[in-house]
Amino acid sequence: MIKLFRNIRKQLLSEGKNTKYFKYAIGEIVLVVIGILIALQINNWKEHKQKEIQIKNALVALYNDLAQDTVLIKERLPFIKEQHQLNESLRTKVAKPEATLDTLIHVMRYEFNPNWSEQIIYNTNAYYSLIQTGLVENVSDSLKTRIKNFYNQKFFQKNRVEKTTNDYREKITSYVNTYTFGSTPIHDQGHLIDSLVWEHINSSHLAATFQGISNFKRILFTETQVELEYSLEGSKRLLQQLDFYIKDL
Repeated sequence: MIKLFRNIRKQLLSEGKNTKYFKYAIGEIVLVVIGILIALQINNWKEHKQKEIQIKNALVALYNDLAQDTVLIKERLPFIKEQHQLNESLRTKVAKPEATLDTLIHVMRYEFNPNWSEQIIYNTNAYYSLIQTGLVENVSDSLKTRIKNFYNQKFFQKNRVEKTTNDYREKITSYVNTYTFGSTPIHDQGHLIDSLVWEHINSSHLAATFQGISNFKRILFTETQVELEYSLEGSKRLLQQLDFYIKDL
């Protein structure tokens, strides 16, 4: 094609047809420019399609992560509620007007479980990838706002639970170094140790200890339940919006 254009130019110049030559040269330039514009347009279209594929893949990955998280939450939430209610029932038992020191000792010795539940490790790789690559900026404003607000609040609540958990660990260390407890099979220390520990106790210290750690456990399980319920409901709403958005891509 280039050789053909070159031959036409030579023929026009050799025939002395300067006017036609200049018109032809201008036409050739126009054709070249049009060709470049078409090539750029095709390239831009390809890049746009590639970007759409990347966005769709990222949102599908986010969808899958959220779906897996909802399964984890549904498995953990009943246990958290159960432990919360158990802790409250023990506090209620000790708080009754007819409660005695023996009531407190029995609760602390045989019923109270100082253990806690570790936090769920959420699937966040897809979210961080979406943010770090900047792909989140290419989705609709409503979806982008929903994603960012959900995860920001989720991480805020999760960090608060983590802080409370660390504080509870510190408080429980003193408890397990002072008292035995038999509410779980793995903590079966045997009759000798158990009886020696509980033979002579400081009732005021025992009462203060129970009050402190049971209250802290109430805070911990309340915050954990709030975080799990928020994550569950927020995940469900975000999954619905992602489903509609992905289908339209």
